[in-house]
Amino acid sequence: MEASKGIPASLQEVLFEGPVPGESLTKDPNERYPWEGPPRYTSVKEAREKIFLQLLEPNRLKSLQQLLSNGVSVNALAISLLKEGFQNGAINPDLMLNLLEPTMVMITAIAEKSGIEPIIEGEGTIDEEDDEEDAKRVIAESRGIIPERGGFNRAKVINIQPMSVGKDIKAQLDNLNVAKVKESLLQKRNTNRDSLLSKGE
Repeated sequence: MEASKGIPASLQEVLFEGPVPGESLTKDPNERYPWEGPPRYTSVKEAREKIFLQLLEPNRLKSLQQLLSNGVSVNALAISLLKEGFQNGAINPDLMLNLLEPTMVMITAIAEKSGIEPIIEGEGTIDEEDDEEDAKRVIAESRGIIPERGGFNRAKVINIQPMSVGKDIKAQLDNLNVAKVKESLLQKRNTNRDSLLSKGE
């Protein structure tokens, strides 16, 4: 009881609700989580083509447009989609990182073709007034997209390169024909934010 005196009451209630250390080792080996097995996709090219096709599915496209028009950032959407892919066993953590930039390019292009001004979190530019050291810092930051002591949720791409999607997808994005979002859709609040993140590979 003495040890709990320095712990806030709100924290005491949930302090011991986490898993017991080693609990995961007691699970039946035949009941594995999807991410515990080999991923379905092992190449960036194959995975980004799958993501591109999924984003253009009518229901997902509509949900994506709603989320973008409600001010959800491109970065946040890309991270959510890739985490979903990892949790479903489609990709591994290394592929998640490699797919972040191409996924952001695809979502940005869809937003622009839909007449939505995309919010790109973590976008960085170098002003003319910045000195050489600042320019080097921005370039270095664009190489490492996860900040020190940060997880994938904090990953950012500073200088997005459109060609990261590859020539084929880039050409399709340039010629993409999607319905423009109407004003009524822009004003309507999205009540089901998880619709884009539903399962379905």
